[in-house]
Amino acid sequence: MSSILDIKLTKLGAFVLDLSDQVLYRDANEVAIEPKVMALLLYLYENKDRYVNIEELHQQVWSDRVVSDTAVRSAVKKLRLILDDTDIANARYVKSVSKRGYKLVCDIEPVDALETPPTSVKEMKVAKSPAEEVDSGPVEASNSVSEAPVNPAEGQPATPDKSSSLTYKLLIVMVIFLSATIGWTKYDTIVKYVLDSQLANVSDLDQLTGFNGEKYDLSVSLDGRYIAFSGRTSIEEDRQVYLLDRQNNKIRQLTYHANNAALVQFAQNDKVIIYSDLSGGKTSVQLLPLTLSEPESGRITLIEGVVAVGDPSRGRHASELLLPMLVDLESEMTLYALDLHTREYLRMLAPSDASEILFDVSLSPDKQKLALIKKIKGQFHILLFDLKTKEETLIHSTKHKLYGVEWKNNTSLLVMATGALFQVDSLTGDQIRLIEDGDMLLRSFDTHDGADIVLLQKEFSRAKRLYIEHQLVPQLEVQQIINTAPQVVAMLYDELSAEHRWVMHLRNGITTIGRMAMSNREIDSYYSSDENVELLDVSYQAGGILFKEGPKLAFYSFEHSQVSYITSSMETSSDAAFSTDGSAIYYGVNVAGEWEIQSYNIASKISSLLLSGYRSIRPAGTGFIAAEPIDAQLFYLPTLTGPARALNHPIDFRYISRWYVRGEHIIWTAFDERNTYLHKLNWQTDLHLVYEERFFALYPTIATNIGGDKVLSLSVQLNDTSIATIKIDH
Repeated sequence: MSSILDIKLTKLGAFVLDLSDQVLYRDANEVAIEPKVMALLLYLYENKDRYVNIEELHQQVWSDRVVSDTAVRSAVKKLRLILDDTDIANARYVKSVSKRGYKLVCDIEPVDALETPPTSVKEMKVAKSPAEEVDSGPVEASNSVSEAPVNPAEGQPATPDKSSSLTYKLLIVMVIFLSATIGWTKYDTIVKYVLDSQLANVSDLDQLTGFNGEKYDLSVSLDGRYIAFSGRTSIEEDRQVYLLDRQNNKIRQLTYHANNAALVQFAQNDKVIIYSDLSGGKTSVQLLPLTLSEPESGRITLIEGVVAVGDPSRGRHASELLLPMLVDLESEMTLYALDLHTREYLRMLAPSDASEILFDVSLSPDKQKLALIKKIKGQFHILLFDLKTKEETLIHSTKHKLYGVEWKNNTSLLVMATGALFQVDSLTGDQIRLIEDGDMLLRSFDTHDGADIVLLQKEFSRAKRLYIEHQLVPQLEVQQIINTAPQVVAMLYDELSAEHRWVMHLRNGITTIGRMAMSNREIDSYYSSDENVELLDVSYQAGGILFKEGPKLAFYSFEHSQVSYITSSMETSSDAAFSTDGSAIYYGVNVAGEWEIQSYNIASKISSLLLSGYRSIRPAGTGFIAAEPIDAQLFYLPTLTGPARALNHPIDFRYISRWYVRGEHIIWTAFDERNTYLHKLNWQTDLHLVYEERFFALYPTIATNIGGDKVLSLSVQLNDTSIATIKIDH
């Protein structure tokens, strides 16, 4: 649950609405509410003094897509059910009047904090610890880890400790005995005590392999015997696909020529392995038949040339695969059903919001429901989609990152978040923490039966790292190497002092922006947040720090020691840059599906339209360099109203990439998860240089000095990863 300190809270009758995080509470407990229903509530609140008709709701709340009047009325009905306002004739929250529309009629007043009621004996939800905060370190941000393991010594795999299971059963017997003795009113309290006593730590996991190289993703066969995974042992290697036999603890390499194997999944009753492969900025989906002695010799390309593929999962029958996929830059991440026989894929579930990102999907054992992890405007959501009724239900929402979801049985889900693996009741939303991961070492998991959990365990929460300064000459030259703690996750030049750097520091889920002295690595802190922060720029002329906090674009003022939010969490914005004189901030924002550039006046805190039809912009001389929304092509604009000159080069909009205009040069990064490409273009003479380095050796989130002749980049070492397991049968 979000911290309720220093946030805007408004009381709506018996409920409290957090306008900052867009969360609804009742009795200090978070209420599950679908994103569109929350958007409806927020719009009714913003217009609480009048009736809002259905046409206006179409234009304002459903501006991203066309829906029927029935869909709007259905959302209103859902809102009334959540607010327990089902007597339409005597509405207490949402009143409707024919031909006028809908209006909030409950008592509305600001409050300072949530009133916490006495703890209920039936309270099963576990408060989030700092370990659950978003890990925005570069390794996790890029979704990149991997491995190619050496064969371990032969021997039987470690078997799960049966003593914990026996202890659990004895405790259940004790529950029954005590319940009969002291009465069933204490039953829930005792059950909670028993479940809490079963909480495991990462140190309790049994190691199936040692720390011998990075691993990216894993999949477990239906009988639990085999584990497929992707990985490598050296930063210079390409990730390949491997198979671990738990019966003899031997590892077999299945591919030798994959470009950059990433996600893996068993299919067709474990006769094949499906994996995604990254090459040249495009993704393909490959099939390996396990019936062949050399599976790669029978490799089949199922899909190729798409922009991105999410984590695949088993479908409704043996030859079906559920596949989140971004087909091209003009589409959204969509869930497809891929038929392995025909190689055809059909759209199964389209996004309901323009800002929606589908992270993971899992089909229930009875094949009736999908569990989905989505990120919408900075919030992570767990939703259930009923395949028969086509209804989507929100069961959990958080601003903290969720990595994966699997069904434990037909009513319970296993969910991995930063800092924990927990179980969620799909009917009530109640949570039980299963594995505590205070050092944030876990990155992926799978299970074949809901009890035998197989996980990837990193050796370090963040890989060891250095910051390297390069001189931008025809042959990229290293100028200096800056050794820092792993907690330093971003670094910028200080335009006034060569003895300082601006850094972003992440510890225990708290991100701090500060100024670091090069002599002793001490950091003077300026701003801290428990949200995901992206440091963009620092300007003494503008008098502050430009960054993103979650989905919101923000400016920290040195003079006033406070933050002003330029965009809201409801808006989809791009990166941003200071104007030449430091008086304004230029940024892109998506308005009703169309991108435009706005100018934020730092003094007045007012935004105004600067330019339409572009997504990102930088001042260049007396004009501007701007990038188009779809293909990111660059253009030089001598004026805002005159014709633009095409520069015939695209940049990369992905959030770990950066681009700068320094004098006559444009400097930007692009990547394909195998290599990073550093570009330097003279926008007046068209002279173009490209430097190529391994992705981890030169991370795309670069910084440049004012002169544009130096680049500061992160270089990350491999983070050795093991395969571990634990038995959870409660």
